[in-house]
Amino acid sequence: MKLALKHKPLLLIILSQFIVSGCANTQGNDLLKGAGLGALSGAALGCAIGLAAGGGSGCAKGAAIGAVSGAVVGWGTVQYQQYQASQVRSVNEDQRLYGLAKSVDTAQVKINKTSSTPSPVRPGGSVQISTDYSIRLPSTETVSPVSESWTLKKDGQVLAALPQQESQRASGGWNANAVIPIPSGAANGTYVIEHKVQSGNSYDLNLSTFDVIN
Repeated sequence: MKLALKHKPLLLIILSQFIVSGCANTQGNDLLKGAGLGALSGAALGCAIGLAAGGGSGCAKGAAIGAVSGAVVGWGTVQYQQYQASQVRSVNEDQRLYGLAKSVDTAQVKINKTSSTPSPVRPGGSVQISTDYSIRLPSTETVSPVSESWTLKKDGQVLAALPQQESQRASGGWNANAVIPIPSGAANGTYVIEHKVQSGNSYDLNLSTFDVIN
């Protein structure tokens, strides 16, 4: 049954008020439930907009788009915990294992291994993300600024870009670890972590994945 055109703006206002009221009550520890609430709210708002624009079919399309947008908002509250980094190989050990050039004119970085564990994980749990990388500096430099960052994605959609870590690093092999909490409303599926390390104009990217199962 199609809604009369004159009723569509009213439906949009009612649903919007419902969503705003629900979001206003999401504070403190409840932020970790934001993925589920955000998806539901986004779907409801998307449906309302779709109805106003194109009836029943518009509702279905709007709800799908809104659910994705809402999920992004929920994951956006997630921050990493327990970050730590340490040098795990000397320059000679690193060169022997991974074959970086023995001499360079500018800083060079290379990611060797990445991981996200455990997998699968349940909503409300946590995942440790690890980045093993090498950095090679010119002989005239003892340390160089290095940034480490992680981006969380699902189905090609960016859910969260975690704050990058800026540090001074010496030549050799390094390992950076951090823990991210999984929201209690996280949807089932495969999630991708994009690991990035950069020093000057040199950077490297690598991926790891983990599965969420209710």
